[in-house]
Amino acid sequence: MRNSVKGLPKPKTYEGMSQYRPPLCFELVGKRFELVMDDGYEYLLSFKDRKTLEYGVLGGSTASYEYDCLKADDDTYLVNFEYTGSSPRAGIAFILDMEQSLVTENYCTVGENPRYPQMPKPKIIFGAIRKEDGTVPHIRHGYTEDLVGRSIKWSYGTFAVVHVYSSERYYRLTIPDEAFERLKRENPERYEELRKRNGETLYEEPGDYIKIKDGIYAFNANEEMACREGRFGSNLFFLMNLDRMHDVGRAFGHNDDGVPENYTYGAFGEYYDTTELHQRKSTEYIR
Repeated sequence: MRNSVKGLPKPKTYEGMSQYRPPLCFELVGKRFELVMDDGYEYLLSFKDRKTLEYGVLGGSTASYEYDCLKADDDTYLVNFEYTGSSPRAGIAFILDMEQSLVTENYCTVGENPRYPQMPKPKIIFGAIRKEDGTVPHIRHGYTEDLVGRSIKWSYGTFAVVHVYSSERYYRLTIPDEAFERLKRENPERYEELRKRNGETLYEEPGDYIKIKDGIYAFNANEEMACREGRFGSNLFFLMNLDRMHDVGRAFGHNDDGVPENYTYGAFGEYYDTTELHQRKSTEYIR
Protein backbone atom coordinates (compact mmCIF):
# COMPACT_ATOMS: atom_id res chain seq x y z
CA MET A 1 0.00 0.00 0.00
CA ARG A 2 2.83 2.40 0.83
CA ASN A 3 4.50 1.78 -2.51
CA SER A 4 1.30 2.69 -4.33
CA VAL A 5 1.47 6.34 -3.19
CA LYS A 6 5.14 6.96 -3.94
CA GLY A 7 4.46 8.60 -7.28
CA LEU A 8 1.82 11.06 -6.02
CA PRO A 9 2.74 14.74 -6.29
CA LYS A 10 3.76 16.46 -3.09
CA PRO A 11 1.17 18.82 -1.58
CA LYS A 12 1.60 22.49 -2.36
CA THR A 13 3.83 24.38 0.05
CA TYR A 14 2.18 27.64 1.02
CA GLU A 15 3.98 30.84 1.93
CA GLY A 16 4.16 31.90 5.53
CA MET A 17 1.06 31.12 7.57
CA SER A 18 -1.24 30.67 4.59
CA GLN A 19 -1.33 26.92 5.16
CA TYR A 20 -3.55 27.65 8.17
CA ARG A 21 -6.14 29.73 6.38
CA PRO A 22 -9.72 28.57 5.81
CA PRO A 23 -10.83 27.66 2.28
CA LEU A 24 -10.88 30.56 -0.14
CA CYS A 25 -14.27 32.10 -0.86
CA PHE A 26 -15.65 32.37 -4.40
CA GLU A 27 -19.06 33.91 -3.64
CA LEU A 28 -18.14 37.22 -5.29
CA VAL A 29 -17.43 35.70 -8.70
CA GLY A 30 -19.49 37.49 -11.34
CA LYS A 31 -20.23 40.48 -9.11
CA ARG A 32 -19.31 44.09 -9.80
CA PHE A 33 -18.88 46.89 -7.26
CA GLU A 34 -18.46 50.64 -7.53
CA LEU A 35 -16.35 51.84 -4.61
CA VAL A 36 -16.71 55.48 -3.57
CA MET A 37 -13.63 56.19 -1.49
CA ASP A 38 -12.90 59.09 0.82
CA ASP A 39 -9.62 59.84 -0.99
CA GLY A 40 -11.80 61.45 -3.68
CA TYR A 41 -11.68 58.60 -6.21
CA GLU A 42 -14.22 56.06 -7.36
CA TYR A 43 -13.12 52.59 -8.40
CA LEU A 44 -14.51 49.59 -10.24
CA LEU A 45 -13.96 46.21 -8.59
CA SER A 46 -15.22 43.29 -10.66
CA PHE A 47 -14.68 39.60 -9.93
CA LYS A 48 -14.19 37.82 -13.24
CA ASP A 49 -13.60 34.26 -12.01
CA ARG A 50 -12.23 32.32 -9.02
CA LYS A 51 -8.69 33.66 -9.52
CA THR A 52 -8.93 36.99 -11.31
CA LEU A 53 -10.51 40.35 -10.58
CA GLU A 54 -10.59 43.57 -12.57
CA TYR A 55 -9.76 46.83 -10.83
CA GLY A 56 -9.24 50.46 -11.79
CA VAL A 57 -10.61 53.99 -11.64
CA LEU A 58 -14.31 54.03 -12.51
CA GLY A 59 -14.73 55.24 -16.08
CA GLY A 60 -11.01 54.83 -16.78
CA SER A 61 -8.69 51.98 -17.60
CA THR A 62 -8.71 48.79 -15.54
CA ALA A 63 -6.36 45.83 -15.21
CA SER A 64 -6.63 42.22 -14.10
CA TYR A 65 -5.07 40.88 -10.90
CA GLU A 66 -4.94 37.54 -9.12
CA TYR A 67 -6.72 37.71 -5.77
CA ASP A 68 -7.66 35.83 -2.61
CA CYS A 69 -11.02 36.24 -0.90
CA LEU A 70 -11.85 35.13 2.66
CA LYS A 71 -14.88 35.65 4.92
CA ALA A 72 -15.21 36.91 8.49
CA ASP A 73 -18.94 36.29 8.65
CA ASP A 74 -21.83 35.70 6.27
CA ASP A 75 -21.54 39.07 4.52
CA THR A 76 -18.12 40.55 5.37
CA TYR A 77 -15.24 39.73 3.03
CA LEU A 78 -11.49 40.31 2.91
CA VAL A 79 -10.17 40.67 -0.66
CA ASN A 80 -6.40 40.81 -1.20
CA PHE A 81 -4.25 41.32 -4.30
CA GLU A 82 -0.95 42.86 -5.37
CA TYR A 83 -1.07 45.99 -7.47
CA THR A 84 1.38 44.58 -9.99
CA GLY A 85 3.38 46.96 -12.12
CA SER A 86 3.32 49.81 -9.60
CA SER A 87 6.40 51.60 -8.31
CA PRO A 88 6.89 51.45 -5.39
CA ARG A 89 5.56 47.94 -4.90
CA ALA A 90 1.97 48.07 -3.63
CA GLY A 91 -0.62 45.71 -2.19
CA ILE A 92 -4.34 46.30 -1.73
CA ALA A 93 -6.67 44.67 0.80
CA PHE A 94 -10.37 45.52 0.84
CA ILE A 95 -12.88 44.77 3.56
CA LEU A 96 -16.24 44.59 1.80
CA ASP A 97 -19.15 44.96 4.25
CA MET A 98 -22.25 43.95 2.31
CA GLU A 99 -24.62 44.43 5.22
CA GLN A 100 -23.92 48.17 5.42
CA SER A 101 -22.60 48.72 1.86
CA LEU A 102 -19.30 49.98 3.29
CA VAL A 103 -15.66 49.37 2.40
CA THR A 104 -12.31 49.86 4.13
CA GLU A 105 -9.10 49.73 2.10
CA ASN A 106 -5.54 49.08 3.22
CA TYR A 107 -3.27 50.44 0.49
CA CYS A 108 0.24 49.36 1.45
CA THR A 109 3.52 50.19 -0.24
CA VAL A 110 7.11 49.05 0.29
CA GLY A 111 10.13 51.17 -0.62
CA GLU A 112 9.07 54.68 0.38
CA ASN A 113 11.03 54.98 3.64
CA PRO A 114 14.54 56.29 2.82
CA ARG A 115 16.01 55.06 6.11
CA TYR A 116 14.26 51.67 6.11
CA PRO A 117 13.51 50.87 2.45
CA GLN A 118 12.07 47.46 3.34
CA MET A 119 9.52 48.90 5.79
CA PRO A 120 5.88 48.71 4.64
CA LYS A 121 3.78 51.88 4.68
CA PRO A 122 0.04 51.21 5.07
CA LYS A 123 -2.66 53.76 4.33
CA ILE A 124 -6.21 53.18 5.59
CA ILE A 125 -8.94 54.63 3.37
CA PHE A 126 -12.64 54.46 4.22
CA GLY A 127 -15.45 54.45 1.71
CA ALA A 128 -18.79 53.04 0.64
CA ILE A 129 -20.25 50.72 -1.99
CA ARG A 130 -22.70 52.35 -4.38
CA LYS A 131 -26.08 50.64 -4.05
CA GLU A 132 -28.16 49.36 -6.96
CA ASP A 133 -30.41 52.44 -6.73
CA GLY A 134 -27.37 54.69 -7.16
CA THR A 135 -27.25 55.95 -3.59
CA VAL A 136 -24.11 55.95 -1.44
CA PRO A 137 -24.22 55.52 2.36
CA HIS A 138 -22.93 58.50 4.31
CA ILE A 139 -21.75 56.49 7.33
CA ARG A 140 -18.31 54.85 7.43
CA HIS A 141 -16.32 52.26 9.28
CA GLY A 142 -14.13 54.05 11.81
CA TYR A 143 -11.37 53.89 14.39
CA THR A 144 -12.37 52.54 17.78
CA GLU A 145 -11.15 52.03 21.33
CA ASP A 146 -13.39 48.99 21.84
CA LEU A 147 -10.45 46.57 21.94
CA VAL A 148 -8.21 48.52 24.33
CA GLY A 149 -7.40 46.43 27.41
CA ARG A 150 -8.06 43.07 25.75
CA SER A 151 -5.58 40.35 24.82
CA ILE A 152 -6.20 37.47 22.44
CA LYS A 153 -4.16 34.36 21.77
CA TRP A 154 -4.34 33.62 18.05
CA SER A 155 -3.53 30.03 17.08
CA TYR A 156 -2.24 29.15 13.62
CA GLY A 157 -2.07 25.38 13.69
CA THR A 158 0.49 24.52 16.38
CA PHE A 159 1.90 28.08 16.44
CA ALA A 160 0.35 30.82 18.61
CA VAL A 161 0.96 34.48 19.40
CA VAL A 162 -0.74 36.84 21.82
CA HIS A 163 -1.84 40.30 20.68
CA VAL A 164 -2.07 42.70 23.59
CA TYR A 165 -4.28 45.63 22.61
CA SER A 166 -2.66 47.99 25.06
CA SER A 167 -3.82 51.46 23.92
CA GLU A 168 -5.80 53.18 21.21
CA ARG A 169 -2.75 53.56 18.94
CA TYR A 170 -0.37 50.74 19.96
CA TYR A 171 -0.28 47.02 20.58
CA ARG A 172 2.12 44.66 22.31
CA LEU A 173 3.12 41.18 21.23
CA THR A 174 4.15 38.15 23.23
CA ILE A 175 3.89 34.37 23.02
CA PRO A 176 1.95 32.09 25.38
CA ASP A 177 3.64 30.74 28.50
CA GLU A 178 3.60 27.19 27.18
CA ALA A 179 5.37 28.34 24.02
CA PHE A 180 8.11 29.98 26.11
CA GLU A 181 8.71 26.71 27.94
CA ARG A 182 8.89 24.75 24.69
CA LEU A 183 11.27 27.34 23.26
CA LYS A 184 13.49 27.03 26.31
CA ARG A 185 13.96 23.35 25.53
CA GLU A 186 14.18 23.54 21.74
CA ASN A 187 15.98 26.84 21.12
CA PRO A 188 17.72 28.21 24.26
CA GLU A 189 19.39 31.06 22.37
CA ARG A 190 16.09 32.38 21.03
CA TYR A 191 14.49 31.82 24.44
CA GLU A 192 17.07 34.05 26.11
CA GLU A 193 16.55 36.74 23.49
CA LEU A 194 12.78 36.79 24.00
CA ARG A 195 13.05 36.45 27.78
CA LYS A 196 15.26 39.54 27.90
CA ARG A 197 12.90 41.46 25.63
CA ASN A 198 9.84 40.55 27.66
CA GLY A 199 11.67 41.12 30.94
CA GLU A 200 13.38 44.43 30.24
CA THR A 201 11.63 45.97 27.26
CA LEU A 202 8.42 45.46 25.30
CA TYR A 203 7.62 44.33 21.81
CA GLU A 204 5.43 47.32 21.09
CA GLU A 205 4.45 48.85 17.78
CA PRO A 206 1.81 51.16 16.27
CA GLY A 207 -1.57 49.61 15.55
CA ASP A 208 -4.91 50.73 14.11
CA TYR A 209 -8.21 49.40 15.44
CA ILE A 210 -11.22 49.76 13.16
CA LYS A 211 -14.81 48.84 13.94
CA ILE A 212 -16.59 47.26 11.00
CA LYS A 213 -19.77 46.47 12.95
CA ASP A 214 -20.73 44.85 16.24
CA GLY A 215 -18.37 41.93 16.85
CA ILE A 216 -16.35 42.51 13.67
CA TYR A 217 -13.11 44.52 13.79
CA ALA A 218 -10.07 45.18 11.64
CA PHE A 219 -6.59 45.46 13.11
CA ASN A 220 -3.68 46.94 11.18
CA ALA A 221 -0.12 46.29 12.42
CA ASN A 222 3.29 47.02 10.94
CA GLU A 223 6.40 44.99 11.79
CA GLU A 224 8.50 48.13 12.15
CA MET A 225 10.74 46.88 14.94
CA ALA A 226 12.16 44.16 12.68
CA CYS A 227 12.94 46.73 9.97
CA ARG A 228 14.58 49.10 12.45
CA GLU A 229 16.80 46.25 13.64
CA GLY A 230 18.02 45.59 10.11
CA ARG A 231 15.73 42.62 9.47
CA PHE A 232 12.64 42.39 7.28
CA GLY A 233 8.99 42.83 8.15
CA SER A 234 5.48 42.90 6.74
CA ASN A 235 2.28 44.80 7.15
CA LEU A 236 -0.34 42.61 8.82
CA PHE A 237 -4.03 43.32 8.29
CA PHE A 238 -6.52 41.27 10.30
CA LEU A 239 -10.30 41.02 9.93
CA MET A 240 -11.51 39.62 13.25
CA ASN A 241 -14.83 38.07 14.21
CA LEU A 242 -14.90 38.28 18.02
CA ASP A 243 -18.30 36.58 18.24
CA ARG A 244 -16.94 33.41 16.62
CA MET A 245 -13.32 34.07 17.76
CA HIS A 246 -11.58 33.62 14.45
CA ASP A 247 -9.81 35.94 12.04
CA VAL A 248 -8.62 36.13 8.46
CA GLY A 249 -5.88 38.41 7.23
CA ARG A 250 -3.01 39.13 4.91
CA ALA A 251 0.74 39.77 5.17
CA PHE A 252 2.40 42.12 2.68
CA GLY A 253 6.11 42.91 2.71
CA HIS A 254 9.16 40.64 3.03
CA ASN A 255 9.81 37.40 4.85
CA ASP A 256 12.81 36.78 7.12
CA ASP A 257 14.99 36.02 4.10
CA GLY A 258 14.13 39.29 2.37
CA VAL A 259 11.90 37.64 -0.23
CA PRO A 260 8.76 39.63 -1.18
CA GLU A 261 5.60 38.09 0.26
CA ASN A 262 1.89 38.66 -0.06
CA TYR A 263 -0.31 35.92 1.34
CA THR A 264 -3.52 35.38 3.28
CA TYR A 265 -4.06 33.39 6.48
CA GLY A 266 -6.52 32.58 9.23
CA ALA A 267 -6.49 31.76 12.94
CA PHE A 268 -8.67 30.85 15.90
CA GLY A 269 -8.63 33.02 19.01
CA GLU A 270 -9.26 32.93 22.73
CA TYR A 271 -8.98 35.65 25.34
CA TYR A 272 -5.72 35.51 27.28
CA ASP A 273 -4.67 37.08 30.58
CA THR A 274 -1.79 39.53 30.08
CA THR A 275 -2.53 41.85 32.99
CA GLU A 276 1.16 42.39 33.70
CA LEU A 277 1.91 43.47 30.13
CA HIS A 278 -1.02 45.89 30.14
CA GLN A 279 0.23 47.53 33.33
CA ARG A 280 3.83 48.06 32.24
CA LYS A 281 5.07 51.44 31.09
CA SER A 282 5.99 51.79 27.44
CA THR A 283 9.65 51.39 26.54
CA GLU A 284 9.19 52.31 22.89
CA TYR A 285 6.81 55.27 22.60
CA ILE A 286 5.84 58.39 24.52
CA ARG A 287 2.29 58.20 25.80
